[in-house]
Amino acid sequence: MSPAPAFSGSASFRTAPLQASGLPPRILTALRAGGAVRLGDLCRPPPAIADLPPADRALLDRVVAWWRAACLGHPPRLTLAEWLALFLPARLVTVLQLHYGLHESGTALSLHEARLSATGRQLGLTRERVRQLIAQAFGALYQTLPLFAAEPILRAAEKALESVGGVLDAAALAQRTDRDWQGISPVGAFLLLAQLRPGRITIYRGFFSVYSDTLLDRVEKALRDRLDRATGLLPISEIAASLSAGAPLRNGPAAEPLLQMLLRHLPDAIATRDGRAGLAARHGVELLHEVLAATGEAPLRTLVEAFNARVHPECRRGSGFVRDMLLKDPRIRKTAPGRYALPGGLQTGLAL
Repeated sequence: MSPAPAFSGSASFRTAPLQASGLPPRILTALRAGGAVRLGDLCRPPPAIADLPPADRALLDRVVAWWRAACLGHPPRLTLAEWLALFLPARLVTVLQLHYGLHESGTALSLHEARLSATGRQLGLTRERVRQLIAQAFGALYQTLPLFAAEPILRAAEKALESVGGVLDAAALAQRTDRDWQGISPVGAFLLLAQLRPGRITIYRGFFSVYSDTLLDRVEKALRDRLDRATGLLPISEIAASLSAGAPLRNGPAAEPLLQMLLRHLPDAIATRDGRAGLAARHGVELLHEVLAATGEAPLRTLVEAFNARVHPECRRGSGFVRDMLLKDPRIRKTAPGRYALPGGLQTGLAL
């Protein structure tokens, strides 16, 4: 393992109470009985502790070894899996692995944060007991020393997001091979980190971001207002330029990557593969006109497939939506049961 950045703030860390180590209460009780009261006391040989179970002794030894390396100025850099195994008993690691799907290969967020009842079924525990164990795990990880050890991992997650404009969806994240996620799912890892430090990693409409919920809400409102005023599909670059000129994006995040991600995940919007966007109910018919102009008279199934081929996967629509648009637009003719066409003057490329 490569070293993390040099340890800072050692004086204040050393004077922190023993609880800041994240060690379970039973180990803390044993340490206090031996005379240890501060984190700094663990930099020296630990007091003799009798009758500590082997698993607790192993956990104490791991934390003390890491902390002593930190006291010397260069704590070892950890992957997320190593970090969990360092500060938590094996049972709590297993609970988090199952609950956040850390070993799942799927990309959907729903596969990486199980319901408490589902996690309980895998462990033979009640829903309430799983909730208690997860709270116990995070109670340890929220402490000063575990959070300090997690800092390089959090910075790696932020760097991954910033490298692509501050936003990443689960599908793209699942393809990453950063060393920090070795052996576990990046999607599950980001879910856990977002729970650990919600002010630094945000989950918004199914994607991850370094931007706050407040800023994302404001950008979404400004985006909707712009689309409401549009008379047709707009280039995303044009929307980005107009929003970057004013609040909430002025001097803020890069607009285009964020807008593209929002448009792909807003349920009432469509984002095309050629970089345009609009509201599905108002501007989707424009895309259907383009499809009909290219295909000529076509059955509903062909039109649905062609429509969905022109938009990002998150914006695809079913046959019911496309049929409604076809029937509501007076410029589109129903030429036969289930077949549609534009008036002859608007069609090109008709099949002979």
